[in-house]
Amino acid sequence: MTHRSTAAVLLGAVIATAAAIPQATASPPTQAAAAQSAEPTGTSSGQDDETVTFDVFSDIQGHLDDLEDVLDAAHALDPETEGLVINGDIVDRGYSFEYDDVQARLDAADRNGPVAATIGNHEAYAGAWCDERTLCQPSWPNGWTEEAFYGNFLDFAERDSVYGEYSFGGVPVLVTGTERLMWWEDLNLDDHVYLSDTQLDWLDERLRHHSRDGRPVFVFTHYPLADTVSASDRRAGQFHLQDAELRSVLGAYPNAVLFSSHTHADLRDDDWATRVTVPGGHPDGFVAVNTGAVLNHQYLHVTSGPDGAVIRARDTSADTWVGRIDVPRVQPSSPGLASVAVDVAEEAVAPGDTVRIEATVTNVGGRPIPWADLTVEVPDGWSVEPVDAPPAGRLTDGDRRSATWDVTAPGDAAADVVDVMVRAVDRRGDSLGEGTSPLRVPSAPAGTPYVSDLPFLRADNGTGPVERDLSNGATAPGDGPALTMSGTTYSKGLGTTADSHTSVYLGGACTRFTATVGIDDRAPQASQRRPHDGRDDGGDVVLSVRADDGVVYESVVMRRGDAPEQVDVDVTGAERLHLIVDAADGSTAWDYADWADARLTCAS
Repeated sequence: MTHRSTAAVLLGAVIATAAAIPQATASPPTQAAAAQSAEPTGTSSGQDDETVTFDVFSDIQGHLDDLEDVLDAAHALDPETEGLVINGDIVDRGYSFEYDDVQARLDAADRNGPVAATIGNHEAYAGAWCDERTLCQPSWPNGWTEEAFYGNFLDFAERDSVYGEYSFGGVPVLVTGTERLMWWEDLNLDDHVYLSDTQLDWLDERLRHHSRDGRPVFVFTHYPLADTVSASDRRAGQFHLQDAELRSVLGAYPNAVLFSSHTHADLRDDDWATRVTVPGGHPDGFVAVNTGAVLNHQYLHVTSGPDGAVIRARDTSADTWVGRIDVPRVQPSSPGLASVAVDVAEEAVAPGDTVRIEATVTNVGGRPIPWADLTVEVPDGWSVEPVDAPPAGRLTDGDRRSATWDVTAPGDAAADVVDVMVRAVDRRGDSLGEGTSPLRVPSAPAGTPYVSDLPFLRADNGTGPVERDLSNGATAPGDGPALTMSGTTYSKGLGTTADSHTSVYLGGACTRFTATVGIDDRAPQASQRRPHDGRDDGGDVVLSVRADDGVVYESVVMRRGDAPEQVDVDVTGAERLHLIVDAADGSTAWDYADWADARLTCAS
């Protein structure tokens, strides 16, 4: 389980300087073309002291008249723009004729420069239709393939990859996109965004290259990162499978500006633009911006110059500007600056147990750090064993170095919350930077607590996190629906997806465990509202309970529609309780298993 915190700080109308912004606390692709990296087309040295402008559209979704209106309005305001970004949902379903219609409107418009397109979720929705007029959900995908959807998009984008680089008058524009249509890959997922390590490494390298002079670098993704801009605190912010990895890349570059779309949120919202800080990243974080939607007659106009960038939000139906932020050029010659991120594998560790931690130090400054090492600090009596600790050495600007250790709590550790600290130090042992992550040592439960109210020693799960008091959702905590089996809704319990293993500390203090278990009534539904399509039997699992190493309960194979089972077992003297869900047939598709009303009886 990854413990990650980020902070999105409201930018308001204008950013004066990055340093002045208050900081809150807080398998290979199936389509051949999508894994290829586009050849870089611009360099930071290509920029001069002149200003360059470009426009940002998104979410057309078949609203061609709206597109024409926004194109005309944008040209009337600035006829000399160097390019246009369309940040996903270019079309409504992904038909080639839809792209042709959009291209025809673009060709007819009086505009300059290239079009940089990103892929959105609507680029692959035709699979629910027999034809453009007939909805045929039961026969999804109606002859469509991932390759066909990607082919139509890439033909329009005139690229061989979903990600790539453009130069608008010397200004670098970096577009990213999902390399898989995840509902084809995993029936438990929806329109989730998959970014390969290759794409993330490419993005990191291009940001590092273009950040040498400190000017803003513009990055585009259709879906927002969670809890960054307008409406990303809800379902729309839960689709990036590599959310933490993308944040980590962007967080090292205070001049990075991430544009996201999808939500159709009004650009008048106060949080249409924010600055996001990332543990282990630059203290100033990166800028996140919502693009609005063409179908709402809104777009962005960007001016980039020697002192930074101005991003203005326009509502063409009201014929007025509705928002503005200034993104300053940052000082590229700042000294080496070490930032440390710490990840503890689990939420809690029992007395005498071991937990793995990983730390990454990043040089987020503008100059090399001559020598850096990582050291772990834990309370007296705890032990630390290196697992993978690369040798200390030089960190050039943007470089990262990671290390892992096993940390063991003493057998008599008292209940507490411990801050595990990792420092980056120089040759003299002086601190270059530090990071911490909390680790709980739980006490033995008392009374009749619900398992969902206890800290987890282990929380492995097939899709996303083990949910507390909700059915399993997707990739984010708290994104599931209510726990429901055979039409009965439960307010307490655990929501899981096979294969899953959850454990809690008992400390020998409990005598019984009770629960109602089975497969949740929920059937995962994509935005296409596709039905179960015959690729699996709709869910089948085996649930088991272990008290320490002894199995005290094991269900029969439970299938969707089966009545839930009652569990009431003796756990007297056990130190740990383990709740396990296994796929019965080797496939985890639709295997949404609930531990409703999971509860312990313990000494008072």
